[in-house]
Amino acid sequence: MNRLFMTVGITVLGVTLSMSSHADRMVVLKGNAVLLAADDLLSVFPDSPNPALSCSFNAATGTFIPGASAAIQIPLPGATDVKVIGTHAYVATSNFENGAAATGYVKYDISACMPTGPFTPFRAHANLGSGELVIPCVEVNGSEYNVVMNQRGNSMNWEVQFVNTGCY
Repeated sequence: MNRLFMTVGITVLGVTLSMSSHADRMVVLKGNAVLLAADDLLSVFPDSPNPALSCSFNAATGTFIPGASAAIQIPLPGATDVKVIGTHAYVATSNFENGAAATGYVKYDISACMPTGPFTPFRAHANLGSGELVIPCVEVNGSEYNVVMNQRGNSMNWEVQFVNTGCY
């Protein structure tokens, strides 16, 4: 009898902990969009406050289509988490039906929301022939800078030549 109560107690504790860990809002940055799954919604916002999204959502067909919109909110009961793989968003759902937990996922093709060109991440690049080192997008005390450094003589010592605000 004690084993039964212990097994049920551990099961209830495990389910409670797993539900609380999925209650956090999850954000994924992909291309020019921020995806958020929480509060029974899948929300899609631009990654910056000024430009609009490069897509919209057709509720009749349940698909993302090319177009412009400020933000997209899709009602999705039990939305708890989102993961982007390639051009697809997988939204995890968790609901209670008839006293039992029911989990699943909904898959969306988000290729209409992706930038058209290839994504090129910021990276530092050096030209040792000309003795120049460029370090893009350095954050200092909450401000972003692009830094250009020059090599000092034939050594591997570098000195800052130019600092420009903002990231390019």
